[in-house]
Amino acid sequence: MSFAPSFSSFPSFDSFPDSRPSQIPKLQTEEKSKKKKKTKARNSKDKESKREGRSAQFKDTFDASSRAKAEEPTEFYFSDRTGDSGNIQYGKLSSSSIPKYFVVGRGRIILGLSPIITAFSRRSQSLKLLSIPPQRRLTADSKSTKYQERDGFLLLGQGRRSRTGDPSYRAITQEDNSDSDSDSVVSIFSSSEDERTLSAHEETLRGLEQQLSADPSSITNWLRLLSQTLSTTSVATQEARKARSKITIPLLSRALAAHPANSTSPLLRIKYLRAIEDVWSESQCDSEWEDALKLGNIDMWMEWLEWRISKSTDGLDGVIDAALRILSSLDDSEDSEVGKLRVFWRIAIVFKQAGYHERATAMFQAQAEFVFANPQALNGVPLEIRLAAFEEFWDSEVPRIGELHSKGWSHWVSHKQERNPLTVVTSSVTPTSTELDPYRQWAEYETRADCAGQLPARTIDDNIDSDPYSTILFVDIRPFLFDLRTQRSKNVFRLAWLSTLGLHIPGFSASLSSSGDSRDDRWSYIHLTKPAFLDAILPTAGAQNVSLTADALAGALVGRQKVYKQSFGPIKNWSLGSFHLFDPVYGTTGMWNTLDIADVDAAFVSRVFSSLRLGPEDTDWDSLSLAFETALSVKSALKLSRSFLASDRDSLPRWAAHAQLERIRGKSDEARKVYQTVLIASAKPIPRPCEGHLWSDWADMEWLAGQEEDALSVICRAARVEGQGSLAVLRTRRALNEFGKDCTSWREREAWIKLGALLVILTSHNIQNALSIFDAQLNEIRPRDTAHESLTMTCLMFIYRYGSVLKNPVPPSILRERVLQSMAYYPHNSVILALFLEVEKGQGVWGRIRGTLGDNSENLKDVARRVQEVWIAGWESGRWEAEIERTRIGLSGAVEHERTRGCSQIWIIYIEFEIRAKQYKQAKNLFYQAIGQCPRYLYLLAFGSLRGVFDGRELDALAETMAERDIRMRKGLDEVLEEWEPEKQKNDEPVNNNEDDEIEYNAKELRRLRPY
Repeated sequence: MSFAPSFSSFPSFDSFPDSRPSQIPKLQTEEKSKKKKKTKARNSKDKESKREGRSAQFKDTFDASSRAKAEEPTEFYFSDRTGDSGNIQYGKLSSSSIPKYFVVGRGRIILGLSPIITAFSRRSQSLKLLSIPPQRRLTADSKSTKYQERDGFLLLGQGRRSRTGDPSYRAITQEDNSDSDSDSVVSIFSSSEDERTLSAHEETLRGLEQQLSADPSSITNWLRLLSQTLSTTSVATQEARKARSKITIPLLSRALAAHPANSTSPLLRIKYLRAIEDVWSESQCDSEWEDALKLGNIDMWMEWLEWRISKSTDGLDGVIDAALRILSSLDDSEDSEVGKLRVFWRIAIVFKQAGYHERATAMFQAQAEFVFANPQALNGVPLEIRLAAFEEFWDSEVPRIGELHSKGWSHWVSHKQERNPLTVVTSSVTPTSTELDPYRQWAEYETRADCAGQLPARTIDDNIDSDPYSTILFVDIRPFLFDLRTQRSKNVFRLAWLSTLGLHIPGFSASLSSSGDSRDDRWSYIHLTKPAFLDAILPTAGAQNVSLTADALAGALVGRQKVYKQSFGPIKNWSLGSFHLFDPVYGTTGMWNTLDIADVDAAFVSRVFSSLRLGPEDTDWDSLSLAFETALSVKSALKLSRSFLASDRDSLPRWAAHAQLERIRGKSDEARKVYQTVLIASAKPIPRPCEGHLWSDWADMEWLAGQEEDALSVICRAARVEGQGSLAVLRTRRALNEFGKDCTSWREREAWIKLGALLVILTSHNIQNALSIFDAQLNEIRPRDTAHESLTMTCLMFIYRYGSVLKNPVPPSILRERVLQSMAYYPHNSVILALFLEVEKGQGVWGRIRGTLGDNSENLKDVARRVQEVWIAGWESGRWEAEIERTRIGLSGAVEHERTRGCSQIWIIYIEFEIRAKQYKQAKNLFYQAIGQCPRYLYLLAFGSLRGVFDGRELDALAETMAERDIRMRKGLDEVLEEWEPEKQKNDEPVNNNEDDEIEYNAKELRRLRPY
């Protein structure tokens, strides 16, 4: 039986006298003398002196520890307060006296992690550990007592297992520690689980899960949970897209089963169905779509139509059958009529993108004649009878709506005796080209034919035999015609036709969705692919985009001033009705400018405006007509405005538009006469409807012209207050508040709010007081509403004009903070994004701007926002080439993201971007990725801009693919190649079945390939 050794007979260190270098215990001295004898033959005198120095240092350490009795020690380290004297003698450390350090736990313990976590191999897992996101976060715990300060210092003697007693030695005694190991392991696991700090991402997920546990029917929280879950994954590649879909499917499956109301949510259903397309087979997806279509939601039908278009294998016939199924399933309600118009519009875009421009125009012409020119005798007649009567009018081939000398179906019925219709002149394209390559010649001919052949031809035309698709028979459009009864559906039809003609109306497609998450912008923004827009968004090919940042003057570098483009760029996007048509934000011509009307048949559009009026009270449609004419010519717009006023002289909206046109022309005096005549000469005690707009425009004109006294006088007259002074100002402010409260229209109320803010800024010159008026009204409106967005834009433009336009002293932080706050609510608003660029001008760091670009967050950017980010890359002169890679990442994420996937406009911009960057091989790879879901224009790129990376055999295969997919070719490619046989022999490998000519052919090939 063994006993534990006892050292109780040893004297304690407390009994030693005060330590001096000469007082060393006898035992220790004898041991060291023996060691000196053993090593005397091997070591030199210098090493012996160093060893003596170390022994002295060791004795000083023990002496120092004996003097530190009052301090609470720790067993993990000791304090070395006496340095090595050899450092002073020799001036550096000695290689033999450097202390050795050993890695704790032989390298298995990771500093900063729990002791239970060990590393078995640091070399192979180092890169993986670096790529793992942080799992801990340093947070300040106000209740923690682990580190307490005393007189400004932290107590170092707070060890976890500190020992109260003499610290100069460790007692070697036997204790019963049979269960110590297991207890310590359990305590470590429990403390690790309790004390583990979750990351910000995990905390957000846990918070959302708790909210969903309390309310599983919250669609917003489910979408936030999905967005937060996918925020750590990339969307740059197709493999990443499949990974995101695999994450989305189980989460949304749980969401759909969590509550009965969730299964009827169009948003959840659409996201779920879009996710399974990347993982499941087509038959399984078809079954899921059939279950979802039972809901009868039009947004669901539109997404199903997009899926059918992308998966169609039988050309246009399959797409037409899918559209006719949707039209037959909808009833005759107002929402259903709007839904039918969305399908009608989508099919017209399909025809237009496939090259059948005449058929798309004929669809809108027939529907317009059928609705807006219906004869009085056929009112109330069943639809089939009316269609039979309309077929007779269509087959007569008289001029239709939009064409020259068109009078309409109703006039034709009342004048049937006129059997000699006017001849409709259709433009033809002569096959002349300066290109030498036959493929380029064919692509140029087809492009010019697309621009010229917009109107359907007649059977009596001369070129009907060469191009039979240019003539549209009634049987080609009859299945798509239906009746429109409500005012809203008729207005939607008119705006859809303008959009198809290339005249973009911001926010229109988004206003048609019933669920508030419209995705029609993926196919409706056809204006983005016009050559003029592509040149405005992307820098021209061959342009010098690198500029010097500094100049040398007398040997010193002088930085150049940064040059920026106009912040209000070519992209326009906001909610429908939230922007004033004649507000000079995007130039002096209002909402549309010369870029918006480029490549648009102005004469045809003007005739459409005049033919689709619903009467003299159709002021909104007439305002759009005036805005279009203003972009063409201000004089013609004023002439048209006078014609409107001649028929309705009491219309205040028409007078407001006419005064704005005078301001745009630069005739402020003429505009002032209009305001004085309408507002002062015919004033009434109570404001009339739409009167606030005229007062606001008048005061704004005087304010921006620098006439503050005149602007203040106009505001007082608007409030029916006479006199001057502080009392008159108070009465004016109270009257403006009362007028604003009595308004039923939010547009009218916004005008009175703006007058009140302008009154405050003119009297106090304090921007904060003026902004308080806007804030009080914004708090009463629900965020993300059209009225809230409109008032937000008005407030931001008010600050911008006061500080930047009028050059008044305003802290930049005021506008910057409000712009950043507004971008959180309206990230897709182009006006707010332009103001964001304005506040970032001159900043040395592009941090905030870079934060808005690319695919750095799951914020569901729409098509307009993606394209505007491409334009922002070249906003500052000389930075485009530096931002190429960032722009490329953003576009690659856009084509793979679930929100903008399948958008042909983004694919075309992406390919054009690579062409402008001179990455032709990359553009070719993108071409093959996008060829399945892009229009005819994309195919022509291979024959035109990308001709250098495509050989003849590949182009011939593309022509065959176009024929298989019912993509129109006005002139056969083989006809062009037959006229240029030498180039075909050079590009194509000839097929010679004659064995006698094989040797001759091989000899020619060898001579051609020399010296390679």
